[in-house]
Amino acid sequence: MVSLANTAVTFSCRINHQDMPEFKDFTVSLFHEDLHGKRSLKKPIYCQHSPGAENHTLDCVVKLSLPNASATGTYYCLVQEPISVQGSGTFILVRDRAYQPPSFKLQEDLLFGFTGLLCILSVLGTALLLWKKKQMSVLGKHITRTCLGPKSTSRTNKPPAESIYTDLQRRETEVYACIEAETASSVSSQSLPSKDKLNRFEEDNEFNLVYENL
Repeated sequence: MVSLANTAVTFSCRINHQDMPEFKDFTVSLFHEDLHGKRSLKKPIYCQHSPGAENHTLDCVVKLSLPNASATGTYYCLVQEPISVQGSGTFILVRDRAYQPPSFKLQEDLLFGFTGLLCILSVLGTALLLWKKKQMSVLGKHITRTCLGPKSTSRTNKPPAESIYTDLQRRETEVYACIEAETASSVSSQSLPSKDKLNRFEEDNEFNLVYENL
């Protein structure tokens, strides 16, 4: 049985006895045994006798007002004179206040804290990626300036490349252009002696013709 503090509790003690002279005068008392096994003083209970039949059953109504949770325990009915008989007892759980659903405040605090931690880690990760990208961009510009050498100073300045890979592709085309220019210059330098030889051959032919005419 469960009861709130300062609330009336009612239960009964049932007594069976025979209609005999020695069982006509008996007393019924009540005592309490708490959770630690400590017993309280006995309190008499008034029960009305109804003689007449050979066997009788009496229900002694007990009405209590339990003050607080310390009144939790087992309540026993005891019959005395001429013999003492103790009942099986009635256990009563006393609560200071009514049942309240469990609070989820702790779980909510943990959830909010975990969500905030994830947000902070996300911001830090984004900042780290941006910093690495900036460092790679600076490193790419430094490598480009080192590879070009002093020739690049005479050329017109170009806007900075968006990334290392596009910068490398542009330099690759310039290298091929330089190779083609050098090849063309070498071919032109070789063609000059051939023209001189051709002019000399024509002059020799003219000289031979003049000699034959003589």
